[in-house]
Order: sequence, then structure tokens, then C-alpha cells
Amino acid sequence: MAPLHGELTLSFLNRLAARYHLGLRDLLAAVTETDGRQNVAGTLHPDSEIHLNAQARERVCALSHVPAEVLERALPSWRRAEPHAHYPGGPAGRLTRGEEAVAPWGPACPACCTARTGRHVPARRYLVPEERVCARHRYWLLFLPGTSGLPVPLGPCPEVVDAQRQHVRLLRHCPAGAQAFEVARAVTGSWWDQLWPDEEQRWPARLETTRPADADPIWWKVAARDLITYPETVVLARLLADRTLQE
Repeated sequence: MAPLHGELTLSFLNRLAARYHLGLRDLLAAVTETDGRQNVAGTLHPDSEIHLNAQARERVCALSHVPAEVLERALPSWRRAEPHAHYPGGPAGRLTRGEEAVAPWGPACPACCTARTGRHVPARRYLVPEERVCARHRYWLLFLPGTSGLPVPLGPCPEVVDAQRQHVRLLRHCPAGAQAFEVARAVTGSWWDQLWPDEEQRWPARLETTRPADADPIWWKVAARDLITYPETVVLARLLADRTLQE
């Protein structure tokens, strides 16, 4: 079973479990079993990641029929940390939680994932800022703490998709592009926290058109900040990068 590029190890294991018609906990038990005991530290949450020791990684390779070198290239946390085993001498895993475990992540584009794997099993990937948008299928890939993330349809907001293409061009042609984007993101974040002027129409319109039907408007305004401000962040990043080049 092929991994997705940049996929979380635990996401890959979740899809592997589905392939064998198992629950994720059952697969973790099979991967880490030592003397009849599951050798996993930590608690499983929707936003968890897992680190495996060498013996556990060997079992995953055998179950998935994927060579270790392929998994190492695809899964950023595959060899990141050797967990301390509760029961020394056997395979072991350690569950961590939150995007700080390795790097920011989000849900994989559901359409891309289905096309790549042939199955409707959700996945999670580590995402750099310009990968938050799937331009092909028009999704914003939103990280939400405590969840497995939320793909947000962007059909009503083509300017967000256009901004992602500009963002990629900026990073490709300007060495200062990544730093300029982070500065611009901080600036638009400060604007977000201020009282919006009455004539502001773009952000309220994006909030309304992207908000899931069952989402509380106040909660959505907190969760969706980076999505709603993204086009303006990219424009400001381009201006900052151009100023840097001129200096």
C-alpha cells in the first residue's frame, strides 16, 4: 500500500488498518506487540502522530509490502525519534499530539487521496503554507486542534486558489519569499484581530461562503483566519519581497 508524500506515519497506519479491515488500535497492537502486550506509550487522539522504533518499523514494512526506503522518503516522521519502550527488547511506539510533533499538518485533499489510493479513507499530511490549498480540486486543508482536520471547499472563493498559484510563483522566484510570507501573515493576523471597518466586504463574504453548514459563526471566525486572509497575505508578501529586493 503506497504512502502519500508527506503523510503522517499514524495516518499511513490508519489507512493500512482499513486495508486489512482492522481498527487502528488493533493494527497498533499487531505492530508493537511484545510478549502479548501492546508496547505503545501515550494516548491516541484524532490529532496524534506516532514514532516507531526499528523493530516496529520492520513490521509495518512487512504488513504494507512497502520497502523501508520508500516509507522513509514519504513519511517525514518515519525515523524521527526512537521511542523508549515500556517493555524493552521488542517493537515499540510512542504517540505524540498536535502539529508541533514534527511540523504543521492538515488533512490530505480527499479527492487527491481517493485518486491516489483508490479508497475513500481520509489521510493527513505535513503541509507547508503553500500546500494548504489543493488548486486542482479547490480545497483549503484546514488544521483544527483535537481533530483530524477539515477540507474546506473553495468553489465560492476562486481568489483563494489564485492566491496559492501566486504564492508558489513567489517562492520559486524570490529567495526572500518564505520570510516575506510569514511577516505578511503576522500583519494580516493583526488586522484580523482589530475591529473591521464597515466598508470591509471581502472577509465577511469569505467567512459566510466557506463556513460549514453546522459550524458556529463565532467559532468559524477563529478557526478560519488563515483561510480568509490568505489572498491579502500573499499580496502583502509580494510587496514585502519586492521591497527587500530593491534594498
